[in-house]
Amino acid sequence: MDDGDSVTAHLWDFGGQEVMHATHQFFLSQRSVYVLLLNSRNDDQAEKWLKHAASFGGRSPVLVVLNKIDENPSFQVDNKRLKEKYPQIRDFFRLSAKTDKGMGEFREALRREIDRADTRRTPFPKHWLAVKEHFSNMEADYIESAEYQRVCEENGVTRQFSQDVLLQFLHDLGVVINFRNLKNFDTQILNPLWLTNGVYRIVNSKIVAEDTGGLLYEDDFDAVINDPRYKEGNTSDRVFEYPKNKLQYIVRVMQEFELCFQLDPRTYVVPQLLPVQEPEFKTEGALLHFVIHFPEFLPDSIFPRLMVKLHTFIERSPGNRDTPGQLTMWRTGMVLHKPNIFKALARVRWDKEDQKILVDVCGEERRRFLSFIRETVKEIVDDFTNLEFDELVPIPESKDTEEYDYLVEAEKAGEKEVFVKSLKKRVSIADLLDGVEEPAMRDEVEQLPVKAFVSYAHKDLEYLKELRTALSPLMRLQKLQIWDDRDIDAGDEWEKVIFQQLEESDIVLCLVSADFVASDFCYKEEFSKALEAHRNGEKTIIPVMLRKTDWQDLPLAEIQGAPGEWITSAQNKDEAWTKVSEALRPALARAKQRKKVLLEKRRGL
Repeated sequence: MDDGDSVTAHLWDFGGQEVMHATHQFFLSQRSVYVLLLNSRNDDQAEKWLKHAASFGGRSPVLVVLNKIDENPSFQVDNKRLKEKYPQIRDFFRLSAKTDKGMGEFREALRREIDRADTRRTPFPKHWLAVKEHFSNMEADYIESAEYQRVCEENGVTRQFSQDVLLQFLHDLGVVINFRNLKNFDTQILNPLWLTNGVYRIVNSKIVAEDTGGLLYEDDFDAVINDPRYKEGNTSDRVFEYPKNKLQYIVRVMQEFELCFQLDPRTYVVPQLLPVQEPEFKTEGALLHFVIHFPEFLPDSIFPRLMVKLHTFIERSPGNRDTPGQLTMWRTGMVLHKPNIFKALARVRWDKEDQKILVDVCGEERRRFLSFIRETVKEIVDDFTNLEFDELVPIPESKDTEEYDYLVEAEKAGEKEVFVKSLKKRVSIADLLDGVEEPAMRDEVEQLPVKAFVSYAHKDLEYLKELRTALSPLMRLQKLQIWDDRDIDAGDEWEKVIFQQLEESDIVLCLVSADFVASDFCYKEEFSKALEAHRNGEKTIIPVMLRKTDWQDLPLAEIQGAPGEWITSAQNKDEAWTKVSEALRPALARAKQRKKVLLEKRRGL
């Protein structure tokens, strides 16, 4: 390096494995330098991979390498056009790895980009550097918390706060990969290949793809992940092995990456290994069509992730008490139906060739259901950088469509109609838009975000996840934003952050259980601080009746709770959670009204 220091760079190879792109996005980030390696046989893939680099890395530098020029001396790409289209490209390099021609120039350019990296210039205290060096030099695939704490303490990093902040730094540097949402598994990754190799074995499993039709059973974890064929005939220096106490962790990481979802306590679905054949779609009444088109690039991971996010809505065929019905899904599509939330039926399909997601919806609430699906797609797209898509509104009595964004902007500009060439007439813009969504979805006040703070005992974490699932329609359709203490970043002063979020919230959800009541922090601190604002009409407290407890003499019991019965005692938990969602709607309306008044006051000023 320019200052005489040596630098260790972590190299990650896409390897062309499209099935693994969902895991790439975790390890690859805006802290990376990207090298696009092309030869004459894959030059048509240049833009595909440049879009990947832009999606994962934003403005991170890209070096484009044209290899094997000894075999193909005439091999060229349109440098000028590509650089104009992808300004993150630093330069193009023609080389031959076989003859070493051009390697010096490329090596120097790569060295310069690594030298410029922000993470390299982050100052590290001496004690922290010692911890970093220790783990950088370890050959283990993973460590547990006790090992991390021991190394920290041996090197003088003794405060818990400092250890947490350092762990986040090590994560950002790729030295120790730490999934905060999986802290109960007590596993920090030192070798990312150990993790991705385990995931690779699942998504390439013959057992899951051929024998179970995309279903991964807990009893098969060991046979799938420790498949003996990976040992037989292996000539590499390293064959990964996975202890039985880490198999569940591998699967849970897949859930975090939205590569699979849990069907029941012992069964998981791997969308990319589902059957290919599409079943018949039986509709009732008028059918609403909608298209989400990705004109430049549709990552292969988006539709499987959409399936994971919406898996609780996937329709089941009729079953019986002993054998539940099969989910109506296939590798490139699914049928969604959950009548206690939306009185509608939807078919969602992935057209890989045309880079489209096709949505067909029928039923009384087809517009609301469509809006929910659209918002879910947007959530996934937001995880990518500069990933463009168009929403296309169908034109009645025609095969044509019109861009949703154009219609919205035209309506805002005062336009009433749009001319449809195929029909040779003008069509009402409001009718087109109202045909695919309720007018409230375009109302500025109705779309103001409302913040909900969740106060809960940590023993009720699983119920917190169920709450978030139950409230997903409100989150996507009515812009409800939910915050809980799992959103605290490593190194933050947790108590300060909690009270700040509580102060900024419009709604406070208290997950009532014996553990909640017994918690001094939940009941005496969070609830007590929110109670005064509730009585003054500044916030709304909603007790969510989770697990039965004696609370009748507490101030909390004076506030109307939901769902009116204890959720864990309810015969139908889906209905109980739906009642909680319904109980929030008046509180959302009141919060938006308060925001509307404030908005009008500001405009008046």
